[in-house]
Amino acid sequence: MHRTRLDRRAFLLGATGSMLAAPSIARAATVDLKVSLSAPYDGSTSPFFLGTQRKYYEQVGLRCQFDTSGGAVESIGRVGSGAYDFAVGDINVLMDFDARNADKAPSAIYMLYYRSPLSLITFAKSGITKPADIVGKTLGAAVTDGAYRLFPAYCKQAGIDPNSVKWKFVDLRLREALLLRGDVDGILGFDSTSYFNLLKGGAKPADVKFLYYSDSGMPLYGNCLIGAKKHIDTDADLTKRFLTATGRSWQAAMADPDAAIAALREHEGLIDVALETERLKWVIKNQLISDESRANGMGAVEPERLAKAIALVKDGFGLPTAPEASLVFNASFLPSADIRKVPG
Repeated sequence: MHRTRLDRRAFLLGATGSMLAAPSIARAATVDLKVSLSAPYDGSTSPFFLGTQRKYYEQVGLRCQFDTSGGAVESIGRVGSGAYDFAVGDINVLMDFDARNADKAPSAIYMLYYRSPLSLITFAKSGITKPADIVGKTLGAAVTDGAYRLFPAYCKQAGIDPNSVKWKFVDLRLREALLLRGDVDGILGFDSTSYFNLLKGGAKPADVKFLYYSDSGMPLYGNCLIGAKKHIDTDADLTKRFLTATGRSWQAAMADPDAAIAALREHEGLIDVALETERLKWVIKNQLISDESRANGMGAVEPERLAKAIALVKDGFGLPTAPEASLVFNASFLPSADIRKVPG
């Protein structure tokens, strides 16, 4: 009888051990990923932290480290070098990188910003209300920023001479200070980035004005999710899992911005909750939601529009050849339509 009990106990222990081991056989260990953001920890990056809080990444076997950067050039350089697995960045800067680095070119795999936020930002007192008004003015910019790199293309579209403008160049994070001090008449950058930085600096909302590149007829997209070549070429499953979790994260943030900001605050406790909530709502309204994203779902692009944008970037950046559209954007990993649907 004693032996029977021992045999039964051994069987149960063995069965329990098998059950504990089963998940490691059925599902690989959690994969650690490094993801480069192209902005600080603010409202525009909060959806990633909502997804982390709600365990969307954990549910597909991923653990993501989200790092800030100095902008799209740095962010895309990180993923292009293979130091990072995925990144957020301006697709127009990505085109430039891919044209010059075809052997290690990362690809956009999910569109986020359907209206490019590239713009000239001024104060009402500058008197700049149309592109022709910048002739003879002094503008502030960062030389590595996509808005500055594409300025010649903007001038071409608007019918003005880019050499008619004077410049003050600063670090990406110091542009708004130039405008606030009155050292320049306007600055180049992303609308939401500069707008909310100006508000932080004491500017009144009614005083901040924008001239959008898109308003001059440039059919540009904006920020997108970018995958490293190593994953694009060899790990479709991992890329799809990342996009599934990220798509759910952004969809949830669009449906409940307050929840996204609460998740961000858990990660970065010193944020201005009211301001960052307003920033996220700005991005959702002005960049994410459009006729195109409502019709096709988040993540996809229209081939004809992308082709026109590539041609503009080629001319604007002075590229010897244009990158192939299939290299710039790869739609193979998009998640299901229900995850990509714009809420509301």
